[in-house]
Amino acid sequence: MAASGYTDLREKLKSMLPYRENYKNRFLDYSSDKKRRYYESDEDFTDDDDLQKEEETQKIKSSIRQVRLFSDEECTLIESKIDEVVSRAESGQYREHTVDRAPLRNKYFFGEGYTYGAQLPKRGPGQERLYPKGEVDEIPDWVQELVIKKLVDQRVLPEGFVNSAAINDYQPGGCIVSHVDPIHIFERPIVSVSFFSDSALCFGCKFQFKPIRVSEPVFFLPVKRGSVTVLR
Repeated sequence: MAASGYTDLREKLKSMLPYRENYKNRFLDYSSDKKRRYYESDEDFTDDDDLQKEEETQKIKSSIRQVRLFSDEECTLIESKIDEVVSRAESGQYREHTVDRAPLRNKYFFGEGYTYGAQLPKRGPGQERLYPKGEVDEIPDWVQELVIKKLVDQRVLPEGFVNSAAINDYQPGGCIVSHVDPIHIFERPIVSVSFFSDSALCFGCKFQFKPIRVSEPVFFLPVKRGSVTVLR
């Protein structure tokens, strides 16, 4: 998370307040040039639908860069550090807003953290807010040395770009709802590194809880352990 021209992302957020009413339209424009449609069965598709899906797929693929960057040995070391984060959180060693717990997934904010989802008094795109400075823990030294430094050395990111790191700890069967990382908070690209196991990112899904249901994705991206995924 980085804000060009701002030393604190709260200043960036304040600068956008006059345009808050137009945010919803900008959000939709970022997601897709056309309104997405979802279908319950293959019988609902037409040739035009297939063409639109292919256009969306190509747009998504063109904005993704993926590279296997971390060796098995490096993954094992980093995974041991993540286990330590989990243990420290269980023993209450972090600030209140560093740890965010949800069914089958725990999230650990470092550097910056923000409110989202059910935490918002008013839901919807653009309502997410950063926590006041100091309410989440700083980025651990091991994240800087073992992860961020390698991303910089391999020219995945420029030096000084990263000021926030979040660890998502998924339990078996855990997942996250379809979403766009808030464009008024996150500078692009979004960089994700996968540890512990292989996984996947699915784009263009309609997602529901209770019970968990998900439509066929527009694009399915396998994510290997130790790989870096750059989303622009």
